[in-house]
Amino acid sequence: MADAYAHIACCLDASPAGDAALAAAIRMRSLGAGGLTLLHVMEPGAEVYTGYAGDTRGDGSLDARSWMREMVALAPGSEGVLLEGHPPAAVEEWARGAGVDLLVAVRHRGRLEHLMLGSFAQHLAYHAPCPVLLVHPPGASG
Repeated sequence: MADAYAHIACCLDASPAGDAALAAAIRMRSLGAGGLTLLHVMEPGAEVYTGYAGDTRGDGSLDARSWMREMVALAPGSEGVLLEGHPPAAVEEWARGAGVDLLVAVRHRGRLEHLMLGSFAQHLAYHAPCPVLLVHPPGASG
């Protein structure tokens, strides 16, 4: 039997799809004694990311560091990392330097967004330095 993954990284956003990715990463880590890093990519220079489900300011925004601390609390023993830049490239570059054995991500853009913005999950699947586990968002078929 193969060894468990030593370093799992999970790409998060504040959506039900991100929650599904976190749950899958926690399940994968439970198979062994490996580490778990939770990742989120912000626009360069951003201190606040809008759209977090745990809105504490009443305006749809939450400090990214506070949000990441909340996410880490959901996965005891994990660590949180906030990156800046173009999300797929930032995650790929970070994963290369961090010795990640498995990346967990979710694909949840619609067809129009996919055509206009590209696919984060597809980029990781083709360019990541390690295996990628793509999680279906809640309610997705296939």
